[in-house]
Amino acid sequence: MTDYTTLFELQPTAAQLADAFDGLEADITYIDDDDIVVYFSPFRIFERPQSCLNRSVYDCHPDEVHEAVEALLDSFRSGRSDTVSQETTAHGRPVRVCYHAMRDSEGAYLGCMEVATYRD
Repeated sequence: MTDYTTLFELQPTAAQLADAFDGLEADITYIDDDDIVVYFSPFRIFERPQSCLNRSVYDCHPDEVHEAVEALLDSFRSGRSDTVSQETTAHGRPVRVCYHAMRDSEGAYLGCMEVATYRD
């Protein structure tokens, strides 16, 4: 596991972190440990309405992918995996989507960060 001690000794605020993420050319979504969408960046590859914020991630996806989303989050929650990535296309461009389990210093699951970037 990466040692982020130095970074977090600075104790950035949630607003500072959001500002940092907002400045990236990446489609970032954060889902907390209760599977609630608590943040997404203004840079979008995959459209999401503002109404997704503070709602269950399952309410923001079509029924046919609920099982896959649940399996991914369960694998993170259980510790079976920490990162999953996939390649896809959007708007005719190649996209890489990476899902990262977020954990505290003790390894407890805090949520999932999804990061999508164009690959061209």
